[in-house]
Amino acid sequence: MSEKKYSANDPERTLITLDQLSQTIEVMTSVVNRLRQHLSEQISVRKEIEARDQAGKEEDSAHEEVLRPAARERKPSAVVEVSKPEPEREESPDQKTLH
Repeated sequence: MSEKKYSANDPERTLITLDQLSQTIEVMTSVVNRLRQHLSEQISVRKEIEARDQAGKEEDSAHEEVLRPAARERKPSAVVEVSKPEPEREESPDQKTLH
């Protein structure tokens, strides 16, 4: 008896299933297209950054050639630390310090 019930609804169920599959494919296609667009944007941004970095390196090397003689003329430097001495506390043997 249950076989008759399923066989009567089988074409209708198949159509519903096909519609659901079609909708799923449309959604997945949309997701794939958005991912493709996002990756394309990332690639173009990365290429722009690499081009700027390359231009910056070439500019830095040109500046470095100009600055090298000046760098050789620099004298060694020293760092001096100035601090205020801590005041000495006078504690009597009877006093205790709590921490």
